[in-house]
Amino acid sequence: MSKITSSLYKLKDKTSLKLLLKSLIWAFALLGVLFILLFIALLGLVNSNIGKTITLPERAILQIDFDTPLAEVASDSLLNDLTGESTVSFYDLVKAISMAAEDDGIKAIFARVGQSDLSLSQIEELRDLIFHFRQTGKKAYIFSESFGAFGGGMSEYYLASAFDEIILQPGGDLGITGISIEMPFMRKLLNRIGIKPEFYARYEYKNAFSSFTDEKMSQSLRQELDKLGSSLFSKMVADISASRGIKEQKLLELIDQAPLSAQDSLAQGLVDELAYSDNLLRRLKTDYDAEPFDWRDYLLFFMPQDGKQTLGILTVTGEISSGPSVFDPLQGAVVAGAESFVSALNELSEIKDLKALVVRIDSPGGSYLAADYMRQALADFKSEKQIPVVVSMSSYAASGGYFIALPADVIFAQDLSITGSIGVLGGKPVLSGLWQKLDINWQGVSFGRNADIMSINQAFSASEQTIFNRSLDNVYQDFVAKTSSARHISLQDMDKVARGRIWSGEQAKANGLIDAIGGYNEAISKAIELSSIDPDKPLKVEFYPHPKSMQEKISELLSSGSYAIIGKLKTQIGLDKDLLNVLQRLKYDAVMPPVLIQY
Repeated sequence: MSKITSSLYKLKDKTSLKLLLKSLIWAFALLGVLFILLFIALLGLVNSNIGKTITLPERAILQIDFDTPLAEVASDSLLNDLTGESTVSFYDLVKAISMAAEDDGIKAIFARVGQSDLSLSQIEELRDLIFHFRQTGKKAYIFSESFGAFGGGMSEYYLASAFDEIILQPGGDLGITGISIEMPFMRKLLNRIGIKPEFYARYEYKNAFSSFTDEKMSQSLRQELDKLGSSLFSKMVADISASRGIKEQKLLELIDQAPLSAQDSLAQGLVDELAYSDNLLRRLKTDYDAEPFDWRDYLLFFMPQDGKQTLGILTVTGEISSGPSVFDPLQGAVVAGAESFVSALNELSEIKDLKALVVRIDSPGGSYLAADYMRQALADFKSEKQIPVVVSMSSYAASGGYFIALPADVIFAQDLSITGSIGVLGGKPVLSGLWQKLDINWQGVSFGRNADIMSINQAFSASEQTIFNRSLDNVYQDFVAKTSSARHISLQDMDKVARGRIWSGEQAKANGLIDAIGGYNEAISKAIELSSIDPDKPLKVEFYPHPKSMQEKISELLSSGSYAIIGKLKTQIGLDKDLLNVLQRLKYDAVMPPVLIQY
């Protein structure tokens, strides 16, 4: 072996050794970070329970802050453990208010609202709970610094109108300016960067991808959004009118004059008092001889039932996809995974004394194949267990989200829930123009005339368009046929409610797509009514998904970190990650349009 060759081998050995050492250092560093995270999490859990004693007063005023984010599934991540942030869900709030109504120790409710993330359907459900609380002879008060400074306070005021008294801070505004529905159209942007969207839909009202295929709103889309917005707005106006004793025509005039000052709001009977929160709370403490008590602490006093008979609650939250459910705590992304849904059903099927199941759906849809898999799994579960299944629709149960609900014995939705969108679309983004701008030339070989049909580097050929659209027809016909059969609607009548049309819950009930108006409590009551549950015996509630293990939380945090890094890189090179996520959808999607509803 020559000296030169020998030197090269030595050089390689040194390089390999350096790489090995670097790898070991990184590995130990990663393990160290994980250990520190785990240690801090455990320390946080221990510290949160040391020296913390909560005593429920004999006389209490239940305090609720409606500005606290409340998802359908409680945030359950390592970040929550590290920060000590409370992990509560919308169901927890429903349970707390329901229990408070029957608790003699709870004398009143004092709530705050300013800028809430609650959806209209969730607010409608909370209004019903507040009315029930008041029917027991107790009073409910709500305070706001301002209902939208320059508008956008319609939903918060809609919630407040269910209370006995609305108190506004002097100097605050009442921004009941109505509802608007907006949607972006980015076709010109895509043209500029060389991306051609090739998407096809079944049918004219299935407009989820029109943001990318069109330069402006089509007439059919405008009709759908006008129909939806009119239904939502009319319902809110009618309810506020009835609650506050203001004629609808007068209320509409006030909405068109908003934002209104605090003094004008008081003069028009829209609020009952102008005051500051601290002064108000002190007065209520004196009037009721009671202490304020946070509703999240109140939850700690609900002892879980140990009875054998069990009611299951299974939530479906986020865009539907194959694989496991995903919650990215760094970006707030939520995916309802078919794999996790079926796994939860399998766990529920193992519960011997499971008497009924309530499925809570909050999803705008997603993968048709994944939704169909979940629908069939629910149908099989119901058949095997021979127990009633009741669906409760939350903010959205549209398209694929609606599809999952079909096996239910009874489907509930709020008047202000959004559902329907029975249709399908699919296609691909064609990036050949982008590659040309970047001086990238894709070349290759293929075997089979249609082997490149889903390649994003070239447009559909005429024959590929025919094949793809025939496939869309098959998927749409399958969707419609299964809906027609499950809901006992003729195919002729289905054509009037399908084709991608979007409906409010109120409209969906009139069209036979759902059975009744109501929320969690109504769905649970119906499930108990249809089951063999003995109301005189304890009932255990199993809520899914179950809390994650520490190992799952760490894994989730690490994976979400990688997603965040990828998202940052995409942003740095000038591409919007949300746009890319949508454009990467291949095959068939059953989703509703990405509209922004402001209220």
